[in-house]
Amino acid sequence: MQSRPRVWISTIVLLLIGSFLVGFAPIRLQREEGFAVDSKFAFSTQQPIYESAEEIADRQEEIASTLRDAGLEDVEVTILDKNLLTVETFALEQEEAAADEQLVLNTLREQFEDVQLTTLPGDEPEEKPIATFGPFAIFTPVPQLRLGLDLQGGAHVVLRCLPKAEMSFVAADGQSFVAEEGAEGSGLTEEQIRTRIQQLLAQETGANPEKVDVSVVGGNRVLVETEPESEQQVERQKDLIYEWLTEQYPGLDIEAREPTTVLVDETTADKVKYIIEQRLYRMGEIREPVIQKQGADRIIVEMPGVKDRERVLDILKSTAQLEFRLIPSRYEPVDVNSYEEWKDTETGQNVTWEQVRVESEVRFTGADLQPNAKVQSGQAGDWVVAFELKPDMKDDFHEFTRRHIGEIMAIVLDRECQMAPVIRSAIPGAGIIEGNLTAEEASDLKLLLNAGALPVPLEIVENRTVSATLGHDSLMRSFNAAVLGVIAVMIFMIAYYRLPGLLADIALILYVALVIAVTAYSEVTLTLPGIAGVILSLGAAVDANVIIFERLKEELWSRKSLRSAVAAGFDRAWTAILDANVTTLLAAGVLYWLGTSLIKGFAIMLFIGVACSLFTAVTVTRWLLTMTAGARWAQKRSLYGVGERSEEDEGGAGAQLA
Repeated sequence: MQSRPRVWISTIVLLLIGSFLVGFAPIRLQREEGFAVDSKFAFSTQQPIYESAEEIADRQEEIASTLRDAGLEDVEVTILDKNLLTVETFALEQEEAAADEQLVLNTLREQFEDVQLTTLPGDEPEEKPIATFGPFAIFTPVPQLRLGLDLQGGAHVVLRCLPKAEMSFVAADGQSFVAEEGAEGSGLTEEQIRTRIQQLLAQETGANPEKVDVSVVGGNRVLVETEPESEQQVERQKDLIYEWLTEQYPGLDIEAREPTTVLVDETTADKVKYIIEQRLYRMGEIREPVIQKQGADRIIVEMPGVKDRERVLDILKSTAQLEFRLIPSRYEPVDVNSYEEWKDTETGQNVTWEQVRVESEVRFTGADLQPNAKVQSGQAGDWVVAFELKPDMKDDFHEFTRRHIGEIMAIVLDRECQMAPVIRSAIPGAGIIEGNLTAEEASDLKLLLNAGALPVPLEIVENRTVSATLGHDSLMRSFNAAVLGVIAVMIFMIAYYRLPGLLADIALILYVALVIAVTAYSEVTLTLPGIAGVILSLGAAVDANVIIFERLKEELWSRKSLRSAVAAGFDRAWTAILDANVTTLLAAGVLYWLGTSLIKGFAIMLFIGVACSLFTAVTVTRWLLTMTAGARWAQKRSLYGVGERSEEDEGGAGAQLA
């Protein structure tokens, strides 16, 4: 019988130590020193850096030019906000980066007197070890918790799914919609065509003129892009534009091509949400992003601690529509390093890529690729992305390239030509995408290809930054409230229940350590509602102890021995405790299943807290009370809040019963 207390004590101690090591990570493997140099600095100013959005590019170049004049040859300036900018100097050593930082600060102060070094949301100083022992290092014990957007700051973005319809109207060869300069006739300029079509669709179909994009390609092709609500509206818009063109150009033979339409239906937002999740998770830079639907066409994305917000937004917005287009044989690129301008070998004139694109034929798309694209080093020292087609498409791709040897196959991403290689031989079903890509650009392209293309374009409806300072204030207030709550509960338990209250406080300390350890190990994101869930579960833990101790008092009043009273008190309280905790766990499960992101954060922390409290309040407290009941010094009933009864009290009670 003596071995049990030893086992219980060692188990409790090991649980406490293990929870502390997992939750606070004071001992970790020492971080290896890599070759990366941190040479990107953030600066804030009181005065605005620019007045209007149109000035951003010019201001960036102006500041970069000033820094280059100061001696920084390779520098990149990015304006993030009216009062915030970053400067990257690409130093080779950290000492050099420190010198660059001071030089940049001194140079910027010539333009902005109040400029100061700052940190971006999510940029935290690297933690330094206190002591090092071989491969291990001792760090300051800090809860290893993932903090949500409301606690550490970050970006809150609302995206809207946009329907899209592309209509094409083509005039016969040799005919043009646009009047030649100096020529008489009924031809209109491109700007006039755009304005009249926008007015026509606004009057007849209620379309927003700002959402109607009209362009004239090659003089003989009118492209119109709209955001329709239904297929019927697309047909109506197409018919209206065709009628207007035939009336405006009675001598032209005009063909209305079948429109390409993508509408937003009930499943579109679900598909977009899934693809955004895949992109963010594959990036690996944002811990626990929160992604949820809002209505039928909006997606809310919360990214705690995001560092390069603009890059992430570009990745989110990119539709990643990859196309393999067969270029008409009469076209060839003017510059092999740039595909914006092409030469028409039949007329000898240069045309834009947009004209070549609309005349080319899509033969394969990104949907035909396997999600296993890889970044590789190219022959010219740049970076390329290697791709592989799906097994059922490899034969088709091989046959297609075999039949079109000597022709140009353009690889197009989001309507931009990335490369236009000539097919030299049959390709078995794999290839590369190149185009002077940097390592980051190649990595982003690989991510987009593997995550899949968005079914519809996205529009940023709301884009705001949650201040990291506000998040820190919220965290400290919540932490202080939790600490004060725990201390108040512990004092009450000791004052009212005495020795059992003290033992319950020990179990309560283990409960807190377990909650932190489980939360850290399971990588759950902690939010303000989550902290509320923990505090609520703390009340459940105390409530279980209250039930047990009240039953213990009743058993002691009935003159049972201390050991028997402890056993009976736990046994009789178990049913009530189990019912209360199981119903709370079920409620937490329903909230997580049906709730939104904030409610889910509350639910999962409530679930973790109640599960840990059920273990500590019933098992650990029972172990401690059972061990204490066997000690001589703990036999006094006054230690349990129960007074000693005199013989006269017992006799009086017996007379009353008689």
